[in-house]
Amino acid sequence: MTDEHSPATDRDANATQPILVLRGSVRHLFMILGVMALCSVYLLLIALGQIEMHTRTSGVGEALFAILFLALIVYVAVKARQVDFTKPTMVIGPDGIAGQRLPKLIPWQMIERVDIPEARWAGFIYLTVRKEADPEILEVLRKRQPLERTVAIPHRWVPGFRSSEVKDVVNRYFERSRQR
Repeated sequence: MTDEHSPATDRDANATQPILVLRGSVRHLFMILGVMALCSVYLLLIALGQIEMHTRTSGVGEALFAILFLALIVYVAVKARQVDFTKPTMVIGPDGIAGQRLPKLIPWQMIERVDIPEARWAGFIYLTVRKEADPEILEVLRKRQPLERTVAIPHRWVPGFRSSEVKDVVNRYFERSRQR
C-alpha cells in the first residue's frame, strides 16, 4: 500500500468542468488505528494495575473498554481491507458518479433528488437515485437499509476544494441534467 495522492482535480483538455476525485488515505487509516491501539494499551495497563489512578478502581470497566477498542481496531482493519487505496473512492464528474462500491457509473439523469443538510456539522450531500435506475445499481444501494436508494458524498474532505465549492459543483451537474 502506498500513500500517494493524485491531484484533487483531473481536468480533460477540452472540458472546463471540474471532476472531483475522493481518495482514501493510508496515512489517515494508520493514524486512526494507532490512536485506538494506544487507548487500548493505556486502558489495559490501568485494568492490570500497572498505572495508578487517583481513586482505586477494580479495573473491570477499563478492561471492558480496552476490549471494545481492540474490537474496533479489528473492525476498522477488516473494513479497510475492502477498500482499494490505489483507486479513487468516488469520482464525481459531468457524466455522473462512479465509486469503488458502485457497480457502474450513475448518470446524473438517474438522480431524482439532491439533499444538502443545512446543519453546520453535516458532512454529506445525499443523492437519491430514481426507482427506474439500473437494477444492478439499486441492488447495491438497497443493502444500506436506512438510506435505501441514496448515495452519500462527503463534501468536507475533498482535497483542493472548499465545502461550498463541492456543493456548487454537485448542484450544477444536477441542474444541468434536469435541463436536458
